[in-house]
Parts: sequence; structure tokens; C-alpha cells
Amino acid sequence: MNKEEALQLIVIDDSSNDAETVSNMLRNAGQVVHTISVEDDEDLREAIKSQACDMVLSKPEVPLFSALDAINLLRQLGQDLPVIILNQKSTDLDVELLKAGARDYVSLEQPERLAHVLLREQADIRTRRRCTHIEKSLEETNIRAQGLVDSSRDAIAYVHEGMHIYANDSYAKIFGHTDVIELEGTPIMDMINADDHAKFKEYLRSYLKGKTQTDTLEITGLKLGGGSFAITMEFSPANFEGEVCIQIIIRDQSSNKELEQKLNELSKQDLVTGTYNRQFFMENLAAVAGKDAMQGVVLYIAPDNFDDIREQAGLSGRDLVIAEFAHLLKPLLPDENSVLSRYESHMFAALLPDTDTKQAEETAATIVKAVEEHVFDTGNGTVNISCSIGIAEYNEAIENPQDVVTRAHKAQQKVSNSGGNNYDVYNVDAAEMEEKELRLVWTKRLKIALRDNYFRLLYQPIVSLTGDPNENYQVLLRMLDEQGNDISPADFLPAAADTGLEGAIDRWVLSRGVKSLSTQRKAGKPTNFFIKLSETSLKDPTLLPWLAQLFKAAKLDSGVLTLEVNEKHAQANLKMLKTLAEGLQQLHIRLAITGFGEADNPTNIFKHCNPQFIKFSGKLVSTMASEPASMNKVKELTAAAKEVPAQCVAESVEDASTLAVIYSCGLDYIQGYFLQQPAADMNYDFSSM
Repeated sequence: MNKEEALQLIVIDDSSNDAETVSNMLRNAGQVVHTISVEDDEDLREAIKSQACDMVLSKPEVPLFSALDAINLLRQLGQDLPVIILNQKSTDLDVELLKAGARDYVSLEQPERLAHVLLREQADIRTRRRCTHIEKSLEETNIRAQGLVDSSRDAIAYVHEGMHIYANDSYAKIFGHTDVIELEGTPIMDMINADDHAKFKEYLRSYLKGKTQTDTLEITGLKLGGGSFAITMEFSPANFEGEVCIQIIIRDQSSNKELEQKLNELSKQDLVTGTYNRQFFMENLAAVAGKDAMQGVVLYIAPDNFDDIREQAGLSGRDLVIAEFAHLLKPLLPDENSVLSRYESHMFAALLPDTDTKQAEETAATIVKAVEEHVFDTGNGTVNISCSIGIAEYNEAIENPQDVVTRAHKAQQKVSNSGGNNYDVYNVDAAEMEEKELRLVWTKRLKIALRDNYFRLLYQPIVSLTGDPNENYQVLLRMLDEQGNDISPADFLPAAADTGLEGAIDRWVLSRGVKSLSTQRKAGKPTNFFIKLSETSLKDPTLLPWLAQLFKAAKLDSGVLTLEVNEKHAQANLKMLKTLAEGLQQLHIRLAITGFGEADNPTNIFKHCNPQFIKFSGKLVSTMASEPASMNKVKELTAAAKEVPAQCVAESVEDASTLAVIYSCGLDYIQGYFLQQPAADMNYDFSSM
């Protein structure tokens, strides 16, 4: 059980006996508990101030402090903490304390009831805290949304029962008004040419009944003081300050070119920091690294101990620190040709063209000092941080631009592991030269394996827990050595990625897999295959046309093949994932997201595509039986996936205890060595489950 699930108790007790009794009682019941014993109001104030607590336990009376005193003090401090009364038997005082605000009373001689009451109150207080956080987030969202409406160049108004209840400046302006207040309470019909009144009324009547075929209406608007003009109104249901109403938008068509330009700029930017995004950074690096007469450096910059900052400042505070960190970095780079990007989470990468190592070290030293001396605002306070910087050169000898970033990252990690607040230059050593030679060897071996078919396919069953009559198999790849022995994918797939042969290997697997699947289906077997795609294939624009030809030749039924994309690769290539998903849908090929649940925001993928399957990561599945947090996360993400809807698969099921937990989480399929290890034959008995 992790720290967040432990019960954090304050026990008002003059002898510490009650605190010890409660602790032992709960620990014997298998509950992790942390108790703080206090005797008076000063102790209680300090306990609340020093750490987060879940509830307060108190006898009705102790020599220096009573339960009623505690209730009144908590109310005075504005603390939403439940108070539980510890009493040997019920008394009139207990009832009075309940009226004063105590949540319950219970005897120490009733350990099971005490444990139930405490766990109930723990769940309740944490639910209330989550609700408070959600309400605050909603309020902030509404404020931001209102700000967007007010600053929009599009004319926006809210209408209730035919009357304006709000409009922005753009709306007032196009109708000739100078003040939006003039429009409040004004009938919408006053803004429409008399010749279009009947048309507008009929449309609005149909719209409110849900009978319209379109959400737009072309009519003639009427300006204040005379004059008319053609407008297109867009209608949508809305809620303004608790009032159910209709939102009307009149688009500013004159700003299309400007909007297109702004969207193009936004596609290159990270919205939180205002810096460039990773994709734009890599495009710029690829344009110079490995090119003749081009040289420069990459800086990899990261705040030290950022997990501590995130825990201290919270999510909103974290974003404020990241944005301020980026704002501090920008003017410290050498010139306008420098490219600063938010590379990943709180990591930044800077491209410095025409810069040598010495100049880069001077820049890095300036950044380190500036960050150390700066005080960062978290919204609710301030924080001091330091940073670590890695420096790596690029020149015409670079074959893969990603190598430059990787080297700079390694140098940054070295600094971070040594305490941070410094910089380091990555030096290519002898070991890396040997690695390059090894890469050449692997390139040759992989090309020979592709040419001479030194690969083979294995199959592992994916078993339904909900009665799916199909026989689903995961298709896995093994490479053969000169003696015909299997080479683990862990050995050759990284080499394939390094040598640029991932895509070719994917196509080898797909072509052989589709042929094998076609054979199974022709034999009357209800077989479905799941086949993995590499990041290279995800980004390959020629894959979909190639798949279309392959599927056409195989004459396979719809929905018998599922292609898998790893969550990490999907999150890093959302635009390409969306393109792939749309193409696969046209080909009647299903999409699965594998390794699901490890990203910071896994469900973000659902905004860009609707996968038919999600496969939870083996790391998450393997800890479900031992770590309730993992099980709860799987339950939560499963519920989100069902909304898509997507079916859920548990990978890496290795033992019966994990399987037992899976049944309670609502998953649809299981896969792993507990069922069967990968085999050359598809002979699993699916009727055994």
C-alpha cells in the first residue's frame, strides 16, 4: 500500500495510549496508518500545519482539550476534517457532539466498527477534496472560456427566450453598437431585417425541437441606425451563468488568412511555454545535422528534482514553473537563430547553429547561474530550483539527428546524477566507436535475414473473458542465428531501430502474418491476428497504400487483423496516429494501443483516434495483485476505454493471483505465459477458459 492510501490520523490523547491502541488495531486489520498524538489546541494547529491529515479522533474530554474544542478550532481554521468520538459507551454528550459537527462515535472495544468508520470517513474526505479540486478547476476553466469569448474576433452572443443575455464586443460592433450593455435584454429580432423575421422564427422553432438539418442560418442582419448586411449565424446549445440558452456565433471571415497563419504558428509551438515544440525542433535539427559545412551544438536542459517541485506546487503550479523556466531561458540563448523547444514534459532542448563547444559552455554557465538565482512563482507561493544541462555537438558526420539529442541527454543525466546545478559536454569515447562497428555488423545481419528469411513467426493466444467466439493470437517475431537458434527481439529490434530497418521488418511480419491468417481462415478457423507496428511504420506515409494492396490480394474478411501501436510512440506522433487510424478504418483493419497506462495522460489518445483495443502494459498488469493503486488505475482506465468504446486486454498475465484480480476490473481479454508461451503452432484450446 502506497503512502497516499495510508490513513493519516490525529488522536487527541493525553497519554498516547489511545493513539497506540488505534494504530495497532488498524495495522492488525491490514491497514497502513500514521498517527499523531496531540494534547491541546497548539498541538492540533501544528499537526494540521505540518502534514496532510484525514481525520481527528478524540475522547469527549481530555484534561487540556475537549472534542468540542477540537470541532470549534477546526471550524475556525476552515479545515474540513471529520471528527470521530472515542467513547466506551453512548452518552448524551456524544449526541451533543454530533450536533456540533462530529461525524460519528465509536468504542475502542469495537475494532471492526472502528475500522469501518475510519475507512468510510477516509473515502468521504478524499472524495470531498477531489470535488473541491474539480470545482476549482471548473471555475478556472469557465474564467478562461469567458476570456476567450470576450477576446474573440468572432461575434458571439447568448440568447434566452429570444432576448440577449450576453454578447462580446465583436458582436456589438458588427451590429453598430458601441457598448455590449446596450444589447442585454434586447430582442434578437431587433438585429434581423424584417424580411427575414418569418424565416428566423421558423428556423429557431425547428432548432429548439431538434428538427433542423443544419446548425447554421444565412440571413440579413440589421445595423443600429439603419443599413443591412448578409451574415451566417451558427447555433449551439449553451449554459451561461447557470441559464440554459443558445449560443450564436457569427464568424469573422476577413480574418481567415490571419487565422491560418496563426494556426500554422501554433502548430510549431508548445502552448504552455510559448517555445517551439519537439517536432519543429527535430525538423530544424534534421535540416542542419549531417549536412556539409554545418556545425553547431544542442543543449539539453532540465530542472533538477522536478518530481519534488511537482509534488510541492501541484499541477497548475508545475505549469507556471515550466512556463517561467522557458521565459527565463529564451533571452539567454546566443541569437535569433537559436531554436528553443519544450522537448518532453519538463525537458527543454535548444539548437545553437554556428556555435562551438566553448561558446556553448559559456551559454550553459550563464543559464545555470540565472536559474539558481531566480525565484519561481507557483501561484500559491515561490520555489527556488536549479538545472542540469548537457551539451552535444553536431556536424556533417552525424547520420541520425536523434543521436545528437541522445548524447546531450546523456550528458544532462550525468550532471543530474551528480547533484545537478551544472553542465557537461558529451565526449564520444572508444566504447561508442565500438558501438558504431557493432551497428554495421547488425545492419549486415538484418539485411541478410530479410533477404534469406532468417526470421520466424510465433503465436501467443489472447483469450476472451466475455465469450468472444474468435481465436485471437498475438503474432511475435524471432530472428534465427547461423545455427537456427532464436535470437530474442530484445537483441535485434533495438539494432533494427538504430539501422533504420524497422519498417522493412514490419512489412516482412505483415506479409507473412497475413498469409498465415489467410490460410487459417480458408481452413474454417475463426482466427484473428494482432501484429505490432514500430514507430517507423507509424510515421511511414507509404504503409497504408501497401497494406491496401496486401489485404486486397489476401481477400481477408473485415476485422480479422488488428495492428498495434505502442502508447509511447502514439503519444509522440498523435497526428500520424490519427492518419493511420482513419486509413485502417477504411481497410477494415482494427487498431490497438499497447503498453497502455504508462503515460502521464493515457486517455489523451482517445481525443485523436478511437482504437478498438487497448492493451495494458505488462508493468501495470504484473503489479495489480500486489499494489491496489495499479488495480484502481486499471479500473479507471478500463471505464474510460469503454466510453470510446474499446475492448481491454491485460498483457503479461503470469500467475493465478493476477488473473483473479483481472476478473474484478472489467477487462475483456488476457494474454501471457500463464495461458501459454509463444509457440510455432496455433493449437491453444480456447474452450478451456
